[in-house]
Amino acid sequence: MGAPLRLVRAEPAPPPPSVPTPEAAPPPRPGAAPVEADYRLGAIYALIAAALIALQEPFSALAARSLSGWDFIGITQLGLLASIPLLIARAGARRDFIRLLAAPAHWPKFLVLLLIGLAGLGLYDVGLGGAHPIIGAAVLNLSPFWAALVSRIVAGGRLPGSTGRFIGCLAVAFLGAMMIAWSQVDADGSRLWRDVLAGTLHSHWIFAAPVPIFFALSGALVYVWFRDYDESAAIAANFVVSAGALIPVALWFASQRGETGIPHLSLAAILMLLIAVLSSSAAGRVFYQSALTATRNDNGFVTMFFLIIPSLTALVSWPLSHWIWTLHFTLTPLFAAGLLLTTAPLLVFAVATGRRAR
Repeated sequence: MGAPLRLVRAEPAPPPPSVPTPEAAPPPRPGAAPVEADYRLGAIYALIAAALIALQEPFSALAARSLSGWDFIGITQLGLLASIPLLIARAGARRDFIRLLAAPAHWPKFLVLLLIGLAGLGLYDVGLGGAHPIIGAAVLNLSPFWAALVSRIVAGGRLPGSTGRFIGCLAVAFLGAMMIAWSQVDADGSRLWRDVLAGTLHSHWIFAAPVPIFFALSGALVYVWFRDYDESAAIAANFVVSAGALIPVALWFASQRGETGIPHLSLAAILMLLIAVLSSSAAGRVFYQSALTATRNDNGFVTMFFLIIPSLTALVSWPLSHWIWTLHFTLTPLFAAGLLLTTAPLLVFAVATGRRAR
């Protein structure tokens, strides 16, 4: 008789050796530089920044007429401090804001940004303080060229899109911006030409030529130094440093003049100045930095859209000019032609550059 059958319990087969899989990359932190440049998003941010910056001149006109230079700076800095709670409303922004100010290694960087801003402000006052408005427009409207140059030097960038397209769009949009500025000068043609020529030969406008360079350099350095932080947090920390340095200086100048109280301003002037500070200096600067982050510091691309600021400023001044006599707007065929020459190349430039980036 054979041996009894013995049931053998089958052991489960050993699992196959696991193949290590790479861990999923964490999602990018809001505010961090994207891996790939997003020119469509950059164009949207740049247009929003241009619209906000365009509010600065008309909404600060009443206060600028009533205040001295340092009083205006001091009150503006107070407005910037008031904007900080809005800039760091998100938890991530608050965390980065504290990290930035708590790190002594960042303090020299904020000091450099402050000095760049003061240099630009001083050169603007010296060069364009008494210059003809047309000369001032010509100097400031060249900012896209200088911004592209700064981006290339500071961050090793290149001209946005092809060189020919960039220069062509810049030339046409610059011509349109100059036509808009020309349309708002109240003078006959021959007298206007004489005034512009005399101002070109005898004023100190050449000192203001680096002003767009300083503005572009400030934006490029904020991107290079603080690209790993939230843009709003970096701007808010910069406001803290600038206010801490400039408000005591403004108070000192006020005490030297024997002024111990707050300068007299109407409620309307205060509210309009607050709108100008919150929209242009705070929100506009944040959207400008966000546009640089989206395009990976393509400053030439971003500031190209700033050529639409003169037309937006004129349109905002139109309804306000009935109430504020220092504002002036004239709707003429020259203004309409300048508006067309400004916006059309920017649209072509944005679409072509975005398509090429994709």
